[in-house]
Amino acid sequence: MSPDRYRNRMPAFDLRTVILMSSVMPGLMSLVMFSLSRGFPTNIRGVGHWASGALIVSVSAIMLALRGGIADWLSFLVANVGMILGTGLWLIGSQLFFGRRPSRRFIALLLIVGIIAMSWTTWVQPSAAGRTLWMSLILTLTYGTHCVVMLRLGRGSNTALFVGSMLLVQAAVTAARVVTMFTPSWANAGLFSADLFQKIYLTTSALMSLTVTVGLLFAAMDRLRNQLEQQSFMDPLTGLLNRRAFLSAHQQEREKTMRAGGLLSLMLIDLDHFKHVNDTYGHATGDRILTDFARRVADMLPEHGHFARWGGEEFAVLLPRAQPDEAREQAEIIRRRVERKEDQSLPGYTCSIGVACMAAADATIEQLARDADEALYGAKRGGRNCVRISDHVILL
Repeated sequence: MSPDRYRNRMPAFDLRTVILMSSVMPGLMSLVMFSLSRGFPTNIRGVGHWASGALIVSVSAIMLALRGGIADWLSFLVANVGMILGTGLWLIGSQLFFGRRPSRRFIALLLIVGIIAMSWTTWVQPSAAGRTLWMSLILTLTYGTHCVVMLRLGRGSNTALFVGSMLLVQAAVTAARVVTMFTPSWANAGLFSADLFQKIYLTTSALMSLTVTVGLLFAAMDRLRNQLEQQSFMDPLTGLLNRRAFLSAHQQEREKTMRAGGLLSLMLIDLDHFKHVNDTYGHATGDRILTDFARRVADMLPEHGHFARWGGEEFAVLLPRAQPDEAREQAEIIRRRVERKEDQSLPGYTCSIGVACMAAADATIEQLARDADEALYGAKRGGRNCVRISDHVILL
């Protein structure tokens, strides 16, 4: 079979069909995002904007694909302005998602420019090249700005980096389309012209709308999963490790220390007369003292230490590879810092600390906690606001 006959049998590359098919999925994904966003915590922001943007981009792409079969004011004005609004909502959603101030005025300005430009180039001075040039300029700005937001603020998230990379590709292709408008052979090409660059532009735009929508959904799900994981290992009041997470940290540190050889030290810290504080000042003040104590102690601990709320007003600190004298000195630093009144809106308070230290092979959490608890009671019997180290220190 000759190459010419083979080419004649190849199916035509229909841009309208590509756009129609690829625009349906973002619309469906937007409905999924709307549904999921209702169950998201209030501190995960921007998902509703992402969903709205995806739906508007999807509907706008469908209107663009139906150009010639629907009214010009829909396919020229509404469709193009809808693309600006949809991509702008994506940008605003990402800024909210990362806790940044949304660029609403910037998007509003682009919408005004888009409405004026599309109206002028459609009815006042009709020009397909003019519409293409203005839309390409505006979309390059929205894609480029959104790309910067995702790549700068989404460090550490593979999903955010993926979305940022897709936006970078689309911004580059859209910017290249601006350049082609100054090339005579390309400037008068229509939306569905058969030239290679127009195929590349429309195909990447169609695929980008789908991949970005999916990527944004995954980013929201990743944030939700991380928050749920953190909540399962964190004390909700103080933000410290809870007992379950602390036990896991102890097991990991014990295994590492047993391989390398060394000691494990455990502090149990109890806030003195805490029941009296609650009875006198109220539980709200008591909670503020707990969070104040957690913040102040966390600032003093070495990076390799583990700090948890053990229960009630009792806290635990695990210090891997710390010698008894080092653990005792660290406990004294904590005690002296706590007895200083730093927040004048809170009543003064003190703490008692019991310290246990032993070789990793013997340092089960049960044995460490037992010895540290005995030392803690010794500190309380000794008048409180003091440090006691266990008599059962097991050295290497």
